[in-house]
Amino acid sequence: MSAFVMSDEYPKLCKAIENFGYGIIPSDKILQFNTPEQRHIDMQMLKINNDIFLLKECNNLKRLRENKDYNIILCKNNIDGKYPHCVALNCLYISGKLYGREEAIDVSVKNYCKENGIEIVDVKQGYTRCSTAVIGKNSAITADSSIYNALTKNGIDVLKIDSGSIRLDGYDYGFIGGACTMIDDGTVAFFGDIKTHPNFRKIERFCIIHNVEIINLAENKPLTDVGGAVKI
Repeated sequence: MSAFVMSDEYPKLCKAIENFGYGIIPSDKILQFNTPEQRHIDMQMLKINNDIFLLKECNNLKRLRENKDYNIILCKNNIDGKYPHCVALNCLYISGKLYGREEAIDVSVKNYCKENGIEIVDVKQGYTRCSTAVIGKNSAITADSSIYNALTKNGIDVLKIDSGSIRLDGYDYGFIGGACTMIDDGTVAFFGDIKTHPNFRKIERFCIIHNVEIINLAENKPLTDVGGAVKI
């Protein structure tokens, strides 16, 4: 059975995903991070095809090594909780390229990309993955200008939305990528209710254009950045 790796601090959201027939694997708690980010999987894990990068500090998730369908690669360096050193794995892999704040990306990822001919595209926003909602193999949504410009330059169809209107306790607001996940190639699930976002109509039209159905995992609840979810 396929499963999603995500924070288990939101049991109702986890249950909503389980109702679609998926298991839930809880993310680790990384004490080096600020409290709101400690269980965010987009800070702990990076999946490129069938290869999964994990922070060395992910003690519980190391058991994923037992799954022979994936190759688990541990980061070379210990994680640093201070930005931008905390975003060693918060990268976006889309359409054969890896986007991230290059100076902060872990050396294990850089070496992997070099060995496999994957171009690393440098962007100013270190929280690259959680700032970007992937809506398809060649489409995405973001509020960040540097990510928007980089993706557009490389042929990705990108919807630019306004910042804010996404809940993340401890911060002024969260990010769109951390507030959703692709359930399958044709379905995006939002953690909360996307209709509460002021750009909902634009987002809805964009998803329709790309033949992607929208599912709200918590109707009439604030859209919430939970750190996203990684399907394995």
